[in-house]
Amino acid sequence: MHKRARTGLATAAATAAVLAAIGTAAPAHAADETPARNRVLVVVVDFKDAKHSDPDAVKQDARKEYFGGSQSIAGYYTKVSQGAFTYVPAAKDEVVGPYELDLPQNPCNAGDVNKAARAAALADGYTEKEDYDSISVLQPGTGSDCGWSGLGSVPGPNTWLQIGDDSRTSKSATVHEFGHNQGYSHHGRDECPGGDLSRCTTGEGYSGKTPMGSGGVGVGFAAPELISRSWLPGGQAVTVKKSATFTLSPLYGGAAGGVRALDIPLGKDRLVVEYRHEDPSYTDAEDGNLDAAIEGVHAYLVPEGNYNSSRLIDPTPGEGKGKEDAVTSLTDATNKVRVKVGRSGGGSATVSVSLGGVPAPDAAGSTKHGNTTAPDPKAQGGEGAPASEKGTDAGTPAATADRAEKGTGTQDLAETGGSSATPLIAGTGAVLAAAGALFLYTFRRRGRRHV
Repeated sequence: MHKRARTGLATAAATAAVLAAIGTAAPAHAADETPARNRVLVVVVDFKDAKHSDPDAVKQDARKEYFGGSQSIAGYYTKVSQGAFTYVPAAKDEVVGPYELDLPQNPCNAGDVNKAARAAALADGYTEKEDYDSISVLQPGTGSDCGWSGLGSVPGPNTWLQIGDDSRTSKSATVHEFGHNQGYSHHGRDECPGGDLSRCTTGEGYSGKTPMGSGGVGVGFAAPELISRSWLPGGQAVTVKKSATFTLSPLYGGAAGGVRALDIPLGKDRLVVEYRHEDPSYTDAEDGNLDAAIEGVHAYLVPEGNYNSSRLIDPTPGEGKGKEDAVTSLTDATNKVRVKVGRSGGGSATVSVSLGGVPAPDAAGSTKHGNTTAPDPKAQGGEGAPASEKGTDAGTPAATADRAEKGTGTQDLAETGGSSATPLIAGTGAVLAAAGALFLYTFRRRGRRHV
């Protein structure tokens, strides 16, 4: 165990978003508004010594996984952002290539691959910013010495995916890497026995409450991540300024409007509380209804207001799943904060928040208690490197994972990450990463393949 997880966060201070003391809730995103669109150029590449066995099959599957309706990656982001954001194809044919790069497959050099793929796309008439906003490179994974299945800049316009022998694109990997492009870090967990925040230590494993924390595409992003991108509009996220009792609606689905997340001051940090419940209005063929495996009130520590780097607060011993790590009460004696769940289930939850030692009233209703301010979103800053991740499970390249999955009917673990030893070069020539350690990160992939 590490020291208490809420200490040693000075490095996050430089990029933390400072919550305003006074503000108004962000307006809801109207259904007829055009969402913010990211034009992604999906590029299939070959190497001098390694090629896709069936590039046409790769392109056909990528079209479906990236842009093929509500179950696609674009459809997923449209859902979780409540229509505020989506990905659209930059090319008329949706997926371009294959381009043969003047590079060997090994050693695995993501920066060189990115630079060469951009150059090949430019030669084919695709200019960065003019024709596309981001680029997603699909490279052969068979025989690769890369220790990752996917890689994404944090934040930024670059993703890389390795494609195995079956020519399939991993939707879970791509959603995860696009999450990095949104600025999201890997999503871990803190063990806080009995909900006592003074006893929190850094836990092993991941939260399971977001694609950034081993949840795959069967779950939505966690409330702090949604707050970061202003994807909880119209008063759905409320900054708690006075002791009050709230009725929370599910973070996804449920009746329109209502409070879905509470943002609570916790000294220099923030505490975000949400209610998760199965959303039958969004169904994935492989993973079923959104959040089907999650139920209950869950809480997250937001270090120094950095919503992109939140961590699950787990009151139970060991790595809980689904509803096992839901909270019933949280206490921070130092900051005189107490959170108590009065009722949870059936599509709503009642949560009381006491600040400054003042007991929360029994009746739910945030407005009458002055809690009407929405938290400020996390500001996006330029382009960054992939997150360096040490101490995670060793990974298996995409081709090996594909073969393993075909023989099992259970969930398997795939790796995403990559070496940042070489700078990742954007089309403008900006350096996206400096020298660093091997980037490995584990998230869930279904034992059965997408079809």
